Amino acid sequence: MRKFYIVCISLLVYSGLLFAHSYYTGYSGAPSSNGTCSSSCHDLNNFSPTCDITGFPEVFAPGEQYTITVRHDGGLAISQFNCSIRIDSDSSIAGVITAGDNTETYTAANENNGIHWVSTDTDSGTFIWTAPDMWTRHVTLYWAGLQGTYVNGADQQIVLHSREVNSIDYIAKLPDEFALNQNYPNPFNSSTIISCEISKPGDVILEIANILGQRAYYISIPDAKPGRYSIDWNGIDNNGNELPSGLYFYQLRAPEGCLTRKMAILR
Repeated sequence: MRKFYIVCISLLVYSGLLFAHSYYTGYSGAPSSNGTCSSSCHDLNNFSPTCDITGFPEVFAPGEQYTITVRHDGGLAISQFNCSIRIDSDSSIAGVITAGDNTETYTAANENNGIHWVSTDTDSGTFIWTAPDMWTRHVTLYWAGLQGTYVNGADQQIVLHSREVNSIDYIAKLPDEFALNQNYPNPFNSSTIISCEISKPGDVILEIANILGQRAYYISIPDAKPGRYSIDWNGIDNNGNELPSGLYFYQLRAPEGCLTRKMAILR
């Protein structure tokens, strides 16, 4: 009986090595998480992993929803993965993740609003990411998973970066006058700087329109303080689409009044 008991315990431990690790959560590799599967459990690659993530945007619009797909391109199914999205490269959660096909959210020590498979050994699935509010600037997706089994598998870590459609710098000073400066460079291809000076506090809106007067992009600065604002704009509209070459007008509306200038995009 004693020998049988020892054998049963050994089998349970061995089974845990084969299967239980795939259920571990909080190992996305994000800051403050529990590390990654490789660093904590497996640390082996018996073949080249073929996991892939699509749908995470290089440029995100605040509040937009993006469907992100996890799959493997040939080979064995993905036993399990852990994923989370953070602000820049710190521990703060960026936006909100909700479950999609074959996925569910989880909360674990040092990691909230993570996402992984509902059941192990899954070929593909999706989840939804709602981008954070304006002025978050940069976010990072951290993904770590095991393809195959513990004894015959491959770990993979994927890190993807995304940036907001705009970024704003503010210098606190009392301007001499209300001004909208010419963007630089102009014409531009990938990005340009639009700067303005606000002398009175209040809501400020910058709007960019094409030559037909159709809004191409806008950004609001609620309760703006007096000072100099510089907006780094990459020629992307509020839906994350790249605007075509052409002539555009940019207009600043503030408590002091309204100012308009022209700019050109050359792709």
